[in-house]
Amino acid sequence: MEAIRAQRLDVDLEMAEMNAKADAWHAVRDRGFCNHGSAVGHRHPPVREVQRLLEPGQLICTAGCDTVFADENDWYAQLDDPMLNPVPLPGRSTADEGPARAAASGN
Repeated sequence: MEAIRAQRLDVDLEMAEMNAKADAWHAVRDRGFCNHGSAVGHRHPPVREVQRLLEPGQLICTAGCDTVFADENDWYAQLDDPMLNPVPLPGRSTADEGPARAAASGN
């Protein structure tokens, strides 16, 4: 029974960690920024119209912002931390980021 309880605890902890990561993932979009959740790469002949814009090795975000990434490593870096270089979603207001917001609020 102890082994079963330990396995259940492991699963509960893993689920809590995944839920926290999902909450952080969705918070980026809730703030009005793209999380770069999907992308397509260069292809000849192109399957999607946006692929015509790409050079070999490049990828383009298909999650809403059309950011062009230099290569897979660039995309993965921004996928892992979309707020490293935040890209506003078109037509969405964003939470103002950085010192300007703090100065405006008097903090």
